[in-house]
Amino acid sequence: MDAYHVHSESTRSNVNHPFINFFHKPIMIYYFVDPFCQQCWELERYMKKLTMEYGAFFNVRPIISHIYNESPHRLLDKKEENHIIHNGDHLNKYYGFISIKAAALQGNKAGRDFLRSVQEAIFLYNKNESIHDILAHSVENTDLDIREFENDLLSSSAKKAYESDIQLMHEMDVNQYPTLVFFSQHNEEYSVKVSGLQTYDAYTFVLKKMLHFELTNFSKPTIEACFIQYGRLQTEEIAFIFDLSEKEAEKKLKQLQLMQKVKQVVINGILFWEYCGQNKAEVHQND
Repeated sequence: MDAYHVHSESTRSNVNHPFINFFHKPIMIYYFVDPFCQQCWELERYMKKLTMEYGAFFNVRPIISHIYNESPHRLLDKKEENHIIHNGDHLNKYYGFISIKAAALQGNKAGRDFLRSVQEAIFLYNKNESIHDILAHSVENTDLDIREFENDLLSSSAKKAYESDIQLMHEMDVNQYPTLVFFSQHNEEYSVKVSGLQTYDAYTFVLKKMLHFELTNFSKPTIEACFIQYGRLQTEEIAFIFDLSEKEAEKKLKQLQLMQKVKQVVINGILFWEYCGQNKAEVHQND
């Protein structure tokens, strides 16, 4: 695992990257992500599980960036890219990056939801659409203020936010996707960078080490709370997040279906479970 300490004065002192307000959570994770990167998409299920298990202890800030002329294992190959993005040129990718930053101007959660929707369209649904169509559908699928999004997209704010992300990528010497940089609230000089796609246990190991205390008797939220957080999930995702077999996960999902909490939907031939209950679940109640 490529994990090592990062000492970045610029993260604290540079006016473009003031040290993040942790909102009383002890850890901030900078998530360096390229929306068109296959391994970044594969990390998404780890991020969901990490959030459901330990989300009370950290915030995540996606850093949208891209390394040109990278090795092919980190991005779609040319055939895949042409299948999804007409011509597969850098201008289309740039438009995608700016759109994600425009969505993030409506809040960190809005930005992450929009990013996830774009990734799902590319890697999960395999939509044969232009990047413009993918982005348009992602706006519709997330709780964005469309007029505000369109205004931000045409303003300089989204461009400056993206340029700030690129600068941060260079300052932290990020040269591989995905990369997670863990910052401690208790010691601003101390951080750990984990480059490349690692095992789930590797990320929890770093998180626990940085918290400086043992996480004992800490229960996961309910499956319903997971749906409130993410809206639509596959059976195998629930199985992974809650350490169940797929058969056990399906049984629990059918119980929620009988309670009219979730329903089955099929998108591009793929079966999902979609939340349809009221937003009343207690997030940290035992399942």
